[in-house]
Amino acid sequence: MRTDLTLKLFLAPMEGVTDWAMRDLLTEIGGIDQCTTEFLRVTDNLHSDALFYKNCPELLTNSKTRSGVPVFVQLLGGKVTPLVANAVRAYELGALGIDLNFGCPAKTVNRHDGGASLLQFTDRLYNIVKAVRDAVPSSTPVTAKIRLGFDNPSACIANAQAIEAAGADWLTVHCRTKTDGYKPPAYWEWIAKIKSVTKFKIVTNGEIWNLSDFNKCDAIADTENYMIGRGALRDPFLFKKLKL
Repeated sequence: MRTDLTLKLFLAPMEGVTDWAMRDLLTEIGGIDQCTTEFLRVTDNLHSDALFYKNCPELLTNSKTRSGVPVFVQLLGGKVTPLVANAVRAYELGALGIDLNFGCPAKTVNRHDGGASLLQFTDRLYNIVKAVRDAVPSSTPVTAKIRLGFDNPSACIANAQAIEAAGADWLTVHCRTKTDGYKPPAYWEWIAKIKSVTKFKIVTNGEIWNLSDFNKCDAIADTENYMIGRGALRDPFLFKKLKL
């Protein structure tokens, strides 16, 4: 098991689950270095300040949980202009970072040009990330979350390269395709392939339920950054155990 001080652990943004109360509870237990909100769905309009505060009450406390863990605002959508407008507004309200969701596998989301559906269009990923990156001050991280692909895992190579070229600060990779859903296993071996053609930080995500899973994943992915979602719901102390 990794014991160095470089290990960073991220709480996965899970729609309908990791709201502010759950983020507050889990970060209070300890071991979490970074949180991201549930996605804020962006279609055509600029959301109200009230909706941003509802999605991320931590904006009122320097974009951190009560335990001091940073919280990024996550946006989901397929249109460049409204995504840019909402990213800028999130920054103006105090968001410490903007995360772009290209990984949600939900059918409703995918039918409406959001989430993992965009993994089929590398140029659109680039255009969205580039536009948001250019609109938000360089001191504010812009990050992205993807799956390996919509139905072809090899798509992760070109997509990761495009997201890096667009200026993203780091990339979280859920190691399954959209069509895989949440069916085991997670294909951690793709992380090494992404790392071989990119230079930015990669966060490995998928199928880490316990210490044994983490050790296996770490041996294969060999990153310094890991994101955990459902495993933390089964064992709220998992993050803390991984830091021991």
